[in-house]
Formats: sequence, structure tokens, C-alpha cells
Amino acid sequence: MNDISAYINTAILKIPFNLFNIISKYIELNDNVKVAIVGGYIRDLLITKIHKNTFFNPLDIDIVTEGSSIDLAKFIKKNISNVELCLIKEFALYNTVELNINNFKIDIASARTEKYEAPGLNPIVKHTNIKEDLRRRDFSINAIAFEISKQEIYDLFNGIKHIQEKELHLLHKNSIQDDPSRLIRCARYASRLGFKISDKSLQQSQKIVNRWPWLAIEDDSKSRFPPGISIRIRMELSEIYKYDNLAKIVSLLNDWEVIAILDKNICVNNKFLSGLKWIKKLKGNYILYLLKHSENLEYTCQRFFINSKEKKTLKEYLNITNQLENEKEKFLYLTPSKWTDYIETKNLDEDTVKLLICNRSLFWKSFFKWLFIYKFIKSKKSGEILKSEGWHPGKEMGDEIKRLRYIEIDKIKKK
Repeated sequence: MNDISAYINTAILKIPFNLFNIISKYIELNDNVKVAIVGGYIRDLLITKIHKNTFFNPLDIDIVTEGSSIDLAKFIKKNISNVELCLIKEFALYNTVELNINNFKIDIASARTEKYEAPGLNPIVKHTNIKEDLRRRDFSINAIAFEISKQEIYDLFNGIKHIQEKELHLLHKNSIQDDPSRLIRCARYASRLGFKISDKSLQQSQKIVNRWPWLAIEDDSKSRFPPGISIRIRMELSEIYKYDNLAKIVSLLNDWEVIAILDKNICVNNKFLSGLKWIKKLKGNYILYLLKHSENLEYTCQRFFINSKEKKTLKEYLNITNQLENEKEKFLYLTPSKWTDYIETKNLDEDTVKLLICNRSLFWKSFFKWLFIYKFIKSKKSGEILKSEGWHPGKEMGDEIKRLRYIEIDKIKKK
């Protein structure tokens, strides 16, 4: 442990923008108030040290203080130098502050406890000390703190041991019930770090997901889903979509038998996983891809805060899929121009087309060609040219432009 403490202490001295010295000065001027670096920054330093992993490239730092988070943030901003940008964003509900210094994010929080009265609701927050604050966190590897004034490591839950063993341990028995998005985060860590979920944590996850999704609020005789759950799950998925391999993480959730946290009708096979990769390549709506075969569309849209535009896309996808399957013969010999007319007459949303492509629906190649080829082909004659030839603006001229465009589109088939 002494070796690890010395390593962490040396690394903390090197945090950007002279932050260590600025925070140390703040501590001296504020009656030695305790301030600690916590969470992912410490975790990743330890992984680098213990497993000789060179991936460590921090994008942010989490700081917790037993004093005022906003006072510490203002002190840092006042004393920092040689930076182009330093912005402060305050979140009063949790007494947290986000500092953005030259696009490097620093999250500062006043130490707190959290009590969830119901799953997914915003917790009741009370001020506390750093050690108690660590108990509210998700995994033991994220509950390791380095207290700056005494240069002391807090490791109340064997996080360092779990890093050595490459295991993910939830901190308490209600962890997933309080915040089901932790399960998705667990899969993200397992994928990114090469860690495995502990048996006890997996059992908790499976037990909770067997009751998922639960209804927490009765409002005007209509059950509503806890909004916090939907928002947190979508936020976790968004982070994964941007920075991680979503297909790999969905595969882990499936292997752990907790895929119902997203949707119980997801069938994880090679076709589905290939589609997940394609939805990212096409910059499509990955949430809709995950939920496209839900048993109850209205129920699912409510649960995931699917907006009206997204709901319209899902309905279009389902309607087109059913039509293609039920009227297959009708579509077998459509020319490129006929496919173009079908898609554009229905005014299909591009996200709908992308879902049809990524799901490898019947005739998906025709939708693919429309998205990348047919839709960009224009008539050889513009409206101005037709006017010069004696056409009058209106429906007839519009039909002629379309006819000429379709001729050009059908030439594609002959090339």
C-alpha cells in the first residue's frame, strides 16, 4: 500500500493547471477543510499502476469537499492562470459545480449522503463527510479517494483489491434498484477495462431486472414510470454510443441475462449486433434500433421518454416492415425509380430508412441505394430550362421534372 500511496501522491502533484497547489492553498485558507480527488481519475491511475495499462488519458477529474463546492470552484477560477477558458456551471439540487478549463472538465461536489424514497426518483440529499460520501457511489473501484491535505487514500470497500482482481463490485444491496443505469455502466466498465462482474453483484442485478420495469407513481389513475430511470439509462447509452462499443456492451448485458433492462424482446444474435454497428456508421437513432421490436410500443415509448418524432419513426418502421412481409410479391421487381417513388411518396423519415437498412429488412439494399444514391439524382432539366421550353410552373411541370429525374435514376440499374 505504501508503494501505491507514493505513486498516487506523485501523480496527483501532476494534475493539470497547477490544481494541486491551488487546492492546497484553499485548504490552508479555509481551516484545513478536507478536499479529495475521487472516482475515475484515481481508479484509472491505479489500473495503470497495477496492470501496467497505458490507456490512462483523463478527460475529467472529480473532486469532493466537506466545504462549499461553489466556493472551491470560484477559488480555483480566481487563482488559475494561463488558460483561455474557465467556466463555472452550478447545480443547486446536489450542491455540485462543473468547471470547464480549456475543455477539461472538473466536477466538484460537496460531500453528501443520498436516500432514495423510490427507485429512480431524485434522492434526498444531506451534507456529510468524505468517507460517508463514498458510500453512495456505484462500484468499489469508483469509491477510492485521495484526501489532499494529509495525502491519504480512503479505500473503505476494497476497491484497490478489486482492481487487482479485475472485478466489479456494487457497493450495497439496493444499488441497482436505486439506479438501474448502474447496470449499464457496469457493462461499460467491463467492456472498457476488461473486468468481470462479481457473482454477488450479478445476482443482485438479475434479481432486480426480473422485476423490471417497475411502476413507482400513481397519477390520475395512470401509472407513470420514474422519470429519473429513463433519463439516466438514456444518458448512459449516449456515453456508450459516443465512446464505447455498444454492440459489445449489449452482448454483455445479454450474457448476464439482464437484457430486459433495455427491452426483453431484444434478440442478441449476429444480425442484431451487425445492425448496431451499422446504425452508428449511418448516424441513425440507436435508441430506436434497440427498442424497435418492443412488445408494447406505447408502453416502451413512455418508459424511455420517446418523443413524438421518434414514436412516428418507430410506427413507420413497423408499418413498412409489415407491408414488405405481407406484400412481398408487389416489391420483387420494382425499378430504382419505383423504389424512389415509394419512399418519397410516403415521405419516410431518414431514421426510418436507416432502421430498415440496419435490421436487414426485406429489400434493405433498395433502401440503402435510395439513401446514398437515388435521392441525390436530379432531372437533367431544371425548372428554368423547362420554362424556357414553354412549360408553365405548376403541377404538370413538377410531374415532368419528376419523370425526367426517374429516367436518370433508372439508368443506375443499367450501369
